[in-house]
Amino acid sequence: MELPGYWMDVGQPKDFVIGAALYLDHISKTRPEMLSKRDACIGNVLVDQTAVIGRNCQIGPDVVIGPDCVIEEGVCLQKTTIMRGTRIGSHTWINNSIIGWRCKSGKVG
Repeated sequence: MELPGYWMDVGQPKDFVIGAALYLDHISKTRPEMLSKRDACIGNVLVDQTAVIGRNCQIGPDVVIGPDCVIEEGVCLQKTTIMRGTRIGSHTWINNSIIGWRCKSGKVG
């Protein structure tokens, strides 16, 4: 049986990060309106509408930010997925990572 679309084994964290980047690239070509147009976002970035992003952040490329997340001031995120309800403290730098549900990372104010 052939399934439409594409498939990738994302059982390893590094494969999940690569898979997210490939999915964002796919979205950029098929549904670019889904990607964030915020000033802080560079490249392919998908941000849930309930997420809050502070001032002076650099988000992207290849970043997914889930629902109810708070990204405080001055945060830099690259090639990263932030899952629901997570708070990233001010001036935190995260690269090539998956941050789970309801986590706190960095010095949260």
